[in-house]
Amino acid sequence: MATNRSPEDFRKHQSLVEELIGWLEEQGYRIDGADGVEGFAVPLELENDGYGDQQDQVPDVAGFDIPGQRLVIGEAKTGKGDLETEHALTQYNVFLDQVHPRSLRQAMLFIIVPSAIVAEFNTLITHYIHPDLWGNITVVQSRKWTS
Repeated sequence: MATNRSPEDFRKHQSLVEELIGWLEEQGYRIDGADGVEGFAVPLELENDGYGDQQDQVPDVAGFDIPGQRLVIGEAKTGKGDLETEHALTQYNVFLDQVHPRSLRQAMLFIIVPSAIVAEFNTLITHYIHPDLWGNITVVQSRKWTS
């Protein structure tokens, strides 16, 4: 999580993380960890195999798709300068690079954003992420935040 967030942006980010947890649970995914959310362990760092800043990354939400035997990774983006930073681009690539060790299936990445920036975010993803990975990304439109 970025350390230079304003208190208002921090609250918005945490609200989006909590909303994403609810959405993922509605879809039937098991939640194993959530950064900064009471009642959940902090997700483990995920190994960076050479992207961007070379730093391992901690997702906002970590879970599992039991029927599909896939890792579920969730990230919240407020749209306040956090969509297209080097850190964010590193996160997208590191998260999409994860593979479940037994099923060998690539992780699914769920990114929640305020509704007003869904189109902007979709354009960004198609610009920066390899087309072979687009099917592993789901953009979740916030029901609570419009901008």
